Amino acid sequence: MNTKTTNGQTAPSSSPQDAPPPMFYTRPEPVRAESHAGISIRPEMDFSFAAHVNTVPVTLPEFMMVARHYPIMFLGPELVPTAALGFNPQHNLFVNDKGEWAVGQYVPAYIRRYPFILLGAEGSDLLHLGIDGVAGSSKPGARALFEKGEQTAATKQAVELCEQFHQAFMFTRDFSQALLAADIIEERTLEIEAGPGGQKTTLGSFKRVSEDKFRALPDATVLDWFKKGYMYGIYFHLQSMNNWELLITRNAMLAQGQASPL
Repeated sequence: MNTKTTNGQTAPSSSPQDAPPPMFYTRPEPVRAESHAGISIRPEMDFSFAAHVNTVPVTLPEFMMVARHYPIMFLGPELVPTAALGFNPQHNLFVNDKGEWAVGQYVPAYIRRYPFILLGAEGSDLLHLGIDGVAGSSKPGARALFEKGEQTAATKQAVELCEQFHQAFMFTRDFSQALLAADIIEERTLEIEAGPGGQKTTLGSFKRVSEDKFRALPDATVLDWFKKGYMYGIYFHLQSMNNWELLITRNAMLAQGQASPL
């Protein structure tokens, strides 16, 4: 099953030892009717596979929705936009014991597309719909990939979602490269007050856009970024910084066994 598109985030179609698979994926392989005819995948609203992560990559077109619920930070030398989902590396604060995502909270596209992914060699325009080879499910509501040799709605929707994510990833990569070239990223420390004396506890550090450097950008850069659609992404990123407090509150309430209102 092929899809012709531009370059972007894909899993390598060559041997697994060439590069590690992306987060969540164990053994990406091409989707084929002859080999996946009897395979069903997770129920649409089963996110148990994401219960043990506290970050997930997000794309620039998602920033408006992500910024409503999660902090958006930048990770690694390539400044990958990433939503913070918790503080413990093994605990997603938005997935419960039943594998359900918190009601009313946006589910990032990277998570929604699993177990599907595009496969192809770096630089190739011809990409293939792939699936994690260990993603078969027999849970109630599991979705079949093929019926009578034909793609089901789940498989057709996967093609569309993966193509959209691929294009969004490419746009986002250009955005991150622009931020890096402009040198407007700073590292910040996340602290909370704990204890009766108001002592501060450091939760970790993260990268964000420096508001001072952002305001000092040359007019030509601002105009260029506005035309490219980067400016709204920066505004939503900065807005999302307010969600650190919401995340801290949610973490504290869940730790105490309380239902979080967030």
